[in-house]
Formats: sequence, C-alpha cells, structure tokens
Amino acid sequence: MFKKVMSLALASTLVLSVGAFAASAAEAEDAVAANDESAVAADDSSAVAAGDESQVGAGTKIYFDVKSAGWKNFSKIYCHVWRADGTGKWPSWQTKKEVCKKESDDLYSYDITKTGNAEEIQNAGSKNLYCVIFSSDTGAQIYNTIMNGNCIGDTVYVTGNKIENPKDSQKTDTEAAWKNHPECGPQKVITSTSKVVGTALADGTTDVTLLADYLLDYVSDDGTADTSKTDKTQDLINQLKVSPLAVMSNVNFKLEGFVKEETMTQDVANKKKATIEGILGKCTDPTKGGEKVNQDEINNAEAKNDAAESSGSSNGGSSSNGSSSNGSSNGSSNGSSSGSNSVQSGQETTIFFVFAGVMVAAAGVFFLVRRREN
Repeated sequence: MFKKVMSLALASTLVLSVGAFAASAAEAEDAVAANDESAVAADDSSAVAAGDESQVGAGTKIYFDVKSAGWKNFSKIYCHVWRADGTGKWPSWQTKKEVCKKESDDLYSYDITKTGNAEEIQNAGSKNLYCVIFSSDTGAQIYNTIMNGNCIGDTVYVTGNKIENPKDSQKTDTEAAWKNHPECGPQKVITSTSKVVGTALADGTTDVTLLADYLLDYVSDDGTADTSKTDKTQDLINQLKVSPLAVMSNVNFKLEGFVKEETMTQDVANKKKATIEGILGKCTDPTKGGEKVNQDEINNAEAKNDAAESSGSSNGGSSSNGSSSNGSSNGSSNGSSSGSNSVQSGQETTIFFVFAGVMVAAAGVFFLVRRREN
C-alpha cells in the first residue's frame, strides 16, 4: 500500500513539474513577444516624427517632403539609391522595390531594406558613400543627393535652386538637401560644360580627384586632348582652388591603378600622362598666390591618392552630426538585443531549477520506499 502511495506522489510531483516548466516557457515567449512588439512600435513611431532630430538615425526609413517640390498630378513617388562609386547590386530605376509609402499629403517615406543593402547603409555612419534620387511617375525628379548612414530617419526637401545636368547641359535638375545633415546634399561634380555644380563630395572624391578624372576623361587613349574641355583646366583649378601638382600626382596614381588592374595598357597610360603633364605645366597655382607651375615638378610628380589623404577633412561637418545619430541608433539596437538575451537567460535558469526540483523529489521518494522495504 505504501509503495502505491509513494508512486502516486512521485507521479504527481512529475506532473506538477512539467506544468511549471510549461508555464515558465510560456512566460518567456510572452516576454520575447512583448519585446518584439515594443521594437515594432518604436520603429513605427519614427514615421510620425519624420524630420524631428530625435528620430534621425533611427529605423530604416528616409523621407521626402513632396510639398517642397511642388509636384502635382502624380500617383507614385519613387526613391532610387545607389553607391556613389557605382559598385554593388541595387534596385533598377522606378521598379516595384523603389516605390515609396505615402505618410501624408506632404510626406512620403522609403524603407531602405527594399534596397537589399540596409545593413551596409546603417553601418556607413558619417561616410558619404551613397546617392539618392526621389522621382515621380510624371517624370519629375531631384538632382543626385549625397547620403550617408546617419541620414536614416531624416527628410529630403527641395531647396528651390536649379542645377545644370552634369551629362546634358540642355537640362536642369532640381536641387535637394537634407533637413538635418548639411554635410550631405547635391553631389559635387564637374559638368559636361566644365562647370562645378553641387556642394557635397562623395567619400573617395575630393576637388583634386574631380579634376584628375576630368582630364583623364577628355584625353584620349592616343594622347589627344579634347581642347574644348582641357582649355578650361585653369578656370577649373581656380574654381576648385587646387594645386596643379596635386592634380598631376592623383592622375599618376589613377593611371598606375588602371595598368595594375589591366584595364589600360602601359603605352596608353604613358600617352595620357604626357599630354596631361603638358596641360598642367602651363597652369598657375592658386594655392601659391597664382605662382607659375614648375614643369619639371609636374613631370616628376609622385603618384598619390589624394582621396585617401583628405577623406578625414573633405566632409568636415559630418563627425558631430554623425556621433549623435550613431549613439541613438546603436543604443537602440544594442538595447533590443540585450533584452532578448535576458529573456533567453531567464528561461534557461527556470528550466534548470525545475529539473533540479524533480530530481530531488524523486530521490526522496526512492529513499522512503527503500527504508519501508527494509
């Protein structure tokens, strides 16, 4: 009789233990769900306060103030994002993945997760690695606007200024900027008519590299210069306020790279180099009060990557803005992650104690049964 009672007690203990385990697991799942819901709610709240500095750097959305553009009679707004250096895989122009969401009559949002490169953009921080264009299905669009990782949560607006299209001088583009990130704005380039437009340099470019690329583009593989372009070299040097020697050093660096990558033969590189040396050798240096350039110095210019040496200063205003956004973004992300870990840790601890309780109860019953038998 006593054995039956003890067996029943042991069975009851096991049932209660299983029930406690199930309750603990359910409690842990509820905690995880609550944590996830909080994260979703936090992300949604960023849409309400778009353009508010407290939201900049949060979530995965960027915004467009369509009212500032004055666009009418459109049915869709699109957002085209790409790496400024042309690398990587990105959605094609005005495809389904580029459709924006209407937040209000005046505001549209774009979720950068649709690009497939959200994590890369978020991790970019203050580096001006990307360009963005908002456009409509009526053909209206803004000019290339530089974007960095800290622009997430910020709003693009139209300034009212017009910019000459870099490729087609017969067209003008609508200038746009970010409400909270002045270091990002219209991309700085040299147009096909040899004018400098835009204000924001993409990372990896400087005023020196802009002019080096310009000269390389307008000197052919056989060393022939397009004089309608290269004759404006001095004007560009003065506008950009760069040293002709620095430009030649960067040209040499780029030519060495082309040869190393086997995208250009050494013979072509030598011909381009000789022609560009002749062009820059006739210029004056605005960084030295308009002093005439020494041709021997140009001919013996050391190959230098100006972009690597100047990247820290070319976007001088970005560090202070970037730090607050990074702090907000990283803090939010880390907090969410550690919260999930805490729930998991609590679940494992509860399971351990329940299992230990079952083992102790079983040992006690076994001891009493043996004692009774003896």
